Amino acid sequence: MPSVKSSSSVWETDVQFLKGVGDKLAQIFAKAGVHTLWDLLLFLPRTYQDRRKMHSYAEMLTLASNDDFVIGLGVIERFSKKRAGPRGRQWKEALVRVLDPDVFAQGGTLPEPSPLDPRILFTWFRDPRDYAEKTFPEGSVVVFRGKAKAFRSNIQIVHPELQKSTSELPEWEFGNFVPVYREISTLSTRVIRKIMALALNRPEVSQIPDIFSEELMKKLELEGISKSIRELHFPKEWEPAQDASPSGKYLRRIAFEELFMMAIAMSMRKSEWINSSESMSRQLARLQIQDAAGELKSLKSSLPFALTGDQEKALNEVLSDLALDESPIPMHRLVQGDVGSGKTIIAFLSAIMMMKSGYQVAMMAPTEILANQHYQNFSKFFPEFAGQCMLLKGALTVKKKKEVRTAIAEGQCRFVIGTQALVTDSTLFDQLGLIIVDEQHRFGVKQRILMKEQSGAVIPHLLVMTATPIPRSLALTIYGDLNLSVIREKPAGRIPIETHLVKQRAHDKLVERLKKFLDEGRQLYLVYPLVEESEELDLKDVQSAHKEWSAAFGAANVGLLHGRMKSKEKDAVMQAFKQGELKVLVSTTVIEVGVDVPNASVIVVEHAERFGLSQLHQLRGRVGRGAQKSYCVLVGPDHPSPLSKERLDALVQSDDGFFIAEKDLEIRGPGEFLGRKQSGMPGFRVAHIIRDLELLEIARREAEKILEQDPKLVDPQNRLLKTMIERWWGGRMELTLGG
Repeated sequence: MPSVKSSSSVWETDVQFLKGVGDKLAQIFAKAGVHTLWDLLLFLPRTYQDRRKMHSYAEMLTLASNDDFVIGLGVIERFSKKRAGPRGRQWKEALVRVLDPDVFAQGGTLPEPSPLDPRILFTWFRDPRDYAEKTFPEGSVVVFRGKAKAFRSNIQIVHPELQKSTSELPEWEFGNFVPVYREISTLSTRVIRKIMALALNRPEVSQIPDIFSEELMKKLELEGISKSIRELHFPKEWEPAQDASPSGKYLRRIAFEELFMMAIAMSMRKSEWINSSESMSRQLARLQIQDAAGELKSLKSSLPFALTGDQEKALNEVLSDLALDESPIPMHRLVQGDVGSGKTIIAFLSAIMMMKSGYQVAMMAPTEILANQHYQNFSKFFPEFAGQCMLLKGALTVKKKKEVRTAIAEGQCRFVIGTQALVTDSTLFDQLGLIIVDEQHRFGVKQRILMKEQSGAVIPHLLVMTATPIPRSLALTIYGDLNLSVIREKPAGRIPIETHLVKQRAHDKLVERLKKFLDEGRQLYLVYPLVEESEELDLKDVQSAHKEWSAAFGAANVGLLHGRMKSKEKDAVMQAFKQGELKVLVSTTVIEVGVDVPNASVIVVEHAERFGLSQLHQLRGRVGRGAQKSYCVLVGPDHPSPLSKERLDALVQSDDGFFIAEKDLEIRGPGEFLGRKQSGMPGFRVAHIIRDLELLEIARREAEKILEQDPKLVDPQNRLLKTMIERWWGGRMELTLGG
């Protein structure tokens, strides 16, 4: 690893102070997350245009026959306004004399015009405030680019891209492959291109240090960072395919750096979990049952169902970690599975085995509804242990919370199920041996560490679960600090859910069908995206919908549930629905995670195009839990966009959560897949977790080698690496890189 010779300022230079930017444009750049010179350098082109040569008129004729792009040199001879009929559409035309592209090579002297010179037409259907005519008046020599079309025995270019011609055209516009950037608000790709070209000429860009040793650069065939950045913006040593996105070894170099530093940060985050607040006086919790196999067999035989093969495998992996058969460090495992795959029973069985070993167990759920359900299910499946289990949630009275916390601190409560109320300074444990976190992405690393610090005399294990099926590439990225168990099998006897996509205009038919379902004794979920009416969005809200459905089905049959209701109100509504007192539940996505009502066999999701695919799959998982055939109805727009149709069709075609997750990730990208504010979501600018999976695994391997020798990155040769990780990942991953 190279040592730091001088600190580069690409990370500190505010984009506002770059040539051509200023305060106003800096505010626009900020909308795309571009605040510094480094941010700007990683704002890579969307695609490229080949502007290495200008075309002759003969070449333009050939290209125009295929509606292809041309680049040429010409003189604007005359502007004219046109109209289609007395009241028809207006447009503006310019007659342009095409010049030989070698005219500047001949000294830059324009030849005298001749009636025989080839001429083409420029057309503008929109030219606000006569911009084109004022900027490029008659007689202007211009370099032009645009899609050429054959038109009335001539060549027409609609809305050409123009540049005033001089003997030295700017390199960022012509003579090279030029970048095309996605526009940011009012910032055009052309303005961004010029700003980028000027920024790349700043001396600090050539001084960006490489964080990798020469040995590793050679081994992995990595290019230098400065050269890679330059080549990705203005290719000189490689040729992008026409209108293709960045690719090749220069993209690989920057992607690898992002992945490598993420892998280092992930490993350090795992070490923080393992090592934080440990001392010689604390012992690691350990599964200690004389006949563990026999005890487990007895517990499983008491269940009204048999575990699937995947459940058995996941349970064995968890118990092996708890028994410390393979590693003398705390378990740090993620159980990942599709909706209804049976992750919770793995958590319950693991909890009981730890309780029988003399330890306490804490289970955190993301909502009070789910915490209540876990508490009720545990008591139902394992009544002999129900007296040792307590519920801790925000809705409890101050007196009741105090009673529960006292029981936890004194060791009388062996298993506590709760919400964020568990993660407070006032919740202290006697001997917390196992922490179970349901829906991992709802809780941050700091919360895990805080619970560990509350654990008393022992060092606890960590078991986290997610019902969001996550592709392996994303799981490696988001949960790189966890060992992974995957449950794909569904419990035996589950009847597949039939999914239908209907349009808004079929509302009346849908109402009639739902009435028939109610006559059959079924219960229904009706899900909406908004709690209350919005002036900005033309969507029906849950409160208005509740009134309409109450009128249709009878107010006594229809309940309302959303996140803004008080906990007691939500609990009362859910209890009434579970007991069948309410036949219809009109709700927001508050029911998305874990809610289990076997008689609810129909779910209707209104404005389905507004939800992510994985979220829709989670909602669909609320039905299909009983003996009846279940149905999911997705109500979409009458005229969906191609993308909306593609997404919703995927859900209709498959009930495989892993397929759905891959599709969702492919369409929306990782940021939107989990939500950009979800804990642990890396902010990649260049790396792509699907495309670069192989690169990610190489990065993880190389990162582990460095950390084996220098776990805290305190060696002089690793100082730069540590600084870069703090800049790129520290805040995103809640890391404290002390040492």
